[in-house]
Amino acid sequence: MSLLRVGLFVNKEKRGAFELLLELVEYFNKEKIAFILEDSTARLIGQRGISISRFSEEVDLILVAGGDGTIIRIAHEIFPSPVPILGVNTGSLGFLTAVSREEILPQLPKILQGRFRKSPRMVLKAVGSAYGNNFEIPCSLNDIVLFRGAYSHMATIDVFAQGNLVTEFQSDGLVVSTPTGSTAYALSTGGPIVMPESEVFTLNPICPHTLTNRSLVFPEEVTLRFSIPLGGGPVRLEYDGIAYGDLHPGDWLEIEASPKKVILGFLEERNFFEILRRKLRWSGATVEDNA
Repeated sequence: MSLLRVGLFVNKEKRGAFELLLELVEYFNKEKIAFILEDSTARLIGQRGISISRFSEEVDLILVAGGDGTIIRIAHEIFPSPVPILGVNTGSLGFLTAVSREEILPQLPKILQGRFRKSPRMVLKAVGSAYGNNFEIPCSLNDIVLFRGAYSHMATIDVFAQGNLVTEFQSDGLVVSTPTGSTAYALSTGGPIVMPESEVFTLNPICPHTLTNRSLVFPEEVTLRFSIPLGGGPVRLEYDGIAYGDLHPGDWLEIEASPKKVILGFLEERNFFEILRRKLRWSGATVEDNA
């Protein structure tokens, strides 16, 4: 069986990432396995590499050493490539990372043979208009957020689904979340935890003025439109934690699921509920958890 062509990216800001890079490079060289380094990663050891955006053209798998935020960054860079991203967490196990640094070397032989689980994840895309200028957000893996930010006023946002008025939300803001993002910001708003490969997304109000305003779940074919009514105040726009700018009265934003997916890699034996138990400190343990 031929081995996968692997690209390596290391977040140099993470503690222990450099040492992990040295271990991985030593392993690949010792086993005579071809690999490609991302440019900034290569410079850490005095070598030349390629840009992240080129990874999807050169490799079958991207190994990313860092945390969930690092994986989201790589997903943005290579989207809409279907090349799997497999995360090695240099701290504790994350929701998006597949293995810890202690696990990666023992697991590498089967990973390189393609024996890992591919998890296709929904991505949100958005188009909008601010001050008459059109803009586009092609890839948001976790969420898109409209919120009042530093403004003292409550955010007032009209929401439409397939052209039908849902309601006028008065709140601190709104979080539109993918299933992947349901364990991120949306969770703190009281939104539901959604199985990561589900084909739905959620709308979650942040501290709504009306207590009956609750999270809504939409099938992936629905398009949501958000408009800032005249007389309302500006709201901030962020996606995956990245500040994008402000929307003012008369501005609008449309959000829908992209037809393209981000593919994450996980160990075959590790399931979503195991990650939930570990990260959220839920009760109950299996033999695998105690191993």
